[in-house]
Amino acid sequence: MNSFTCDIPRVLISALKGGAGKTLITLGLIASLRRRGLKVSVFKKGPDYIDSNWLGFAANSPCYNLDSFLMGQDVIIDSFVRKSAKTDIAIIEGARGLFDGVDSSGSYSTAELAKTLGAPTLLIIEGSKMSGTAAALTRGCQVLDPGLMLEGVILNRVAGSRHEDIMKSAVMKSCGIPTVGSIAKQTFKNFPQRHLGLLPIEEHPAALSLIEQVEAVISKGINLDKIVEIANKARKLEITRPDLTSEIGESFSGDLRIGFLKDSAFQFYYHDNLDALEATGASLISVSALDDQKLPDIHGLYIGGGFPETNAEALAANHSFKASLVESVANGLPVYAECGGLMYLSKKIILDEKEFPMVGVFPITTVLKKKPQGLGYTEVEVTGKNPFYPLGKVIRGHEFHYSSVELEDSAAPVYAFRIIRGHGMDGVNDGICVNNAMGSYLHVHALGVPYWARAIAKRAFQFKLSQKKQ
Repeated sequence: MNSFTCDIPRVLISALKGGAGKTLITLGLIASLRRRGLKVSVFKKGPDYIDSNWLGFAANSPCYNLDSFLMGQDVIIDSFVRKSAKTDIAIIEGARGLFDGVDSSGSYSTAELAKTLGAPTLLIIEGSKMSGTAAALTRGCQVLDPGLMLEGVILNRVAGSRHEDIMKSAVMKSCGIPTVGSIAKQTFKNFPQRHLGLLPIEEHPAALSLIEQVEAVISKGINLDKIVEIANKARKLEITRPDLTSEIGESFSGDLRIGFLKDSAFQFYYHDNLDALEATGASLISVSALDDQKLPDIHGLYIGGGFPETNAEALAANHSFKASLVESVANGLPVYAECGGLMYLSKKIILDEKEFPMVGVFPITTVLKKKPQGLGYTEVEVTGKNPFYPLGKVIRGHEFHYSSVELEDSAAPVYAFRIIRGHGMDGVNDGICVNNAMGSYLHVHALGVPYWARAIAKRAFQFKLSQKKQ
């Protein structure tokens, strides 16, 4: 058992709803702090990949996700303390509205995370078409949860100086907290969106230039000194517990190599998941399904989520890579595929009535729809034989997919999971298995499923030994 104390200044950026400008303002704040010479650690509330990658890019350091549904409060504190160590300030971006959770009590909300971390909170108010009502909204948040350290307001999409003055005065008079930022409306026009939110940073043609533009605007509109002052009000965190991150991995001797697909088609990886795989002693090998002609010499493969549909033509055209993957799966290569990975291992993707042949490991077709087919937190029970999970385990994760699954008429699929919460592949099942390959819509976080990385590494190690005997 080790004792840790964390007094790192920190601030959580929240809002009244999604789409209020949290990510843009947070990106600008991170860039402004870095320009001042501070080393910034960054965190994102909730299951998220795209915003996290943007935040990490702005901070020039990994962004880590924190979510009490996925990993529990003790693990959140442990992860935050370790990953904010040796930095000057920590910035946490919330998700959706401040009190939005899975129920009317706001379970697993941004407010709950702020209190868990002892983090002073800034509230973004999207001020278009309102003035004094900004005070009512702020006061409502104060009254709803007096235990929340609501320390400041940032006004976004402000029409002008008079509009700003009225809102600032109303908030201070009624709520007693300062306005620490005011951002003019329609400032950013070139920030591409997609159905999951922002365009992934891997696909943005000028990410660095955009960060610079955002920083220039936000730095003029915020009181950076006041925000740093507020961050220093953070409550001290004290923990006495084992090193949870060290429990994730089990060391396997020898040169164990685990590949992961990383290109514009497959981008969705939690840093904690990759860290956990490395903690097993495995070397991670970056592989591109778009550019590589065949799989490298690896003992296991992790295929995360992403946007295979936007790269469907290029993925379909890389015949040699698909053939090498099919051959490897037939030879027993362990493959763990999440969401986009499941789609890639299907027979084909149908997009706008056009078919794109994929790898064909699983006897399914994935069809892109106009509306989400699965969205939010998920929970599954392991009920079927599979390469990675023990029977009887209950696993928490999340899903967000616009594709649905059509099963081949002659198929007799083996499923690993029974859906408790969520949709999965058909509302009942998820986790289709062929040989040592498994694909599902379930995204897991390694800190919430600590045996996940060990299971993949163990199966990869077994595959390595089997190859030596041949």
